[in-house]
Amino acid sequence: MSRKTNQLAFNVAFCGIATAFAIIIMYLSLVPAFAYAVPAIAGMVIWTVSEHMSVKWAYLCYAAASLICFMLIPEPEANLFFIFFFGYFPTLCIHLEKIKSKVLRFIIKLAVFNAAVVAAYNLTVLLLSAEEMLEGMEFFGEFAVYAFWILGNIAFVIYDLSLGVIKKAYTQVIKPKISSKLK
Repeated sequence: MSRKTNQLAFNVAFCGIATAFAIIIMYLSLVPAFAYAVPAIAGMVIWTVSEHMSVKWAYLCYAAASLICFMLIPEPEANLFFIFFFGYFPTLCIHLEKIKSKVLRFIIKLAVFNAAVVAAYNLTVLLLSAEEMLEGMEFFGEFAVYAFWILGNIAFVIYDLSLGVIKKAYTQVIKPKISSKLK
């Protein structure tokens, strides 16, 4: 086998394993308390593909995982959060990190998050009733949607900060160990 064929076989296998692992993680969304955290973790698994191969392969894994999640995972909110934001965002940050201005970079990240939330919310409204979606937010009354949005933005800021720390830890500690085993 040629080197190019070996590399392609490795890339396909690595992507298959990463996609399968992301799907397995997404099954944890069946536990109601995990519906929001699980897509974020699955997205990090997809991001690792970009660290070992390329961004192109990571997006390919994201597409495969999104399609499989849509077909297999019965938790619609978790699927929508993965498909509309968490599945691709860690990989997208690779492009966004090239923006020199931290303020502009943060504004773009926030805009991407909010666009994804609006798209996912509108699709969820089509799939579920508004009462089902806002269950547990009765305390906020007619402002429940806005409260949920504000809390989501606060959670996004925490997620974005955590993502940076996790990525740094992965690239400094875990990636070298995996890379040495793959050689």
